[in-house]
Amino acid sequence: MKKLKKIVQVIFLSIGSLAILFLMSFLIRKIRVENETKIINATNFVVHYNGILESEAVAISKVLELNYERIRTDLNDPKHEKITVYIHPNQNEFNDATGLPNSNANGTSRGPLAFHLKYETWYNSIFPQKMEKVAVHEFTHCVQLNILIQEALSKSHNEKASDFDENFEKEFKKNYPQWFWEAVCDYEAGIVNNSSVNYGMKNKPTLKELNNSNQIYNVGYTIVEYFVSKYGKDKLPEFIKSYCNFEKVLGVTEKEFETEWHKFVEEKY
Repeated sequence: MKKLKKIVQVIFLSIGSLAILFLMSFLIRKIRVENETKIINATNFVVHYNGILESEAVAISKVLELNYERIRTDLNDPKHEKITVYIHPNQNEFNDATGLPNSNANGTSRGPLAFHLKYETWYNSIFPQKMEKVAVHEFTHCVQLNILIQEALSKSHNEKASDFDENFEKEFKKNYPQWFWEAVCDYEAGIVNNSSVNYGMKNKPTLKELNNSNQIYNVGYTIVEYFVSKYGKDKLPEFIKSYCNFEKVLGVTEKEFETEWHKFVEEKY
């Protein structure tokens, strides 16, 4: 009985010590974060941030600049103006800024020239993401939109801007597959791990199923990894512009691609 009491005391003491350490580190962070909105005006990005550490915003700015030309080259992105990045310290501020009241996302693009991030740490998320990778993921959304918009503009017939925007949005929502929209972003950001892939692939999801499933975030990287290994990276820009037309760009059906992708994942992961 005494031994059990001692074990219980040690457990409670450990929990109490951890709680004190967490509280102290949280208060220190609270003092050090930037409470006013600050701006980093880099070469290709303008980063607005508040409620996080300056060093965290600088790290995101640097990784975006490092990946800017690589991703644009991979996807053959046309001329791209400076992109504005907004970094928010919590879900409420992120949701207010993006107009997504019930969102639990940590990032969203706003056209080809802006995206928002909810900065995740152990203080506001149970399992925080690596925010530098999330930033690259969201930047890749901007690149995809720029490619698609410029392609649509090259084929438009002097439409009014309002008509073009409406028609493009309808076409994008109807025909650009969600699975590829997310998969190519995870690929360019290097977001993948074996455990998540195995979990996401256990029921062998179809690409259509992944249009409406969060499992795309577990397996998306592998789709583009297979695509590049089989058909080459130079096919990606054409695939994007075609709205993922398998037969036109790759000479296979969606089902045939899907079957070979499943085999690829089974053998590698």
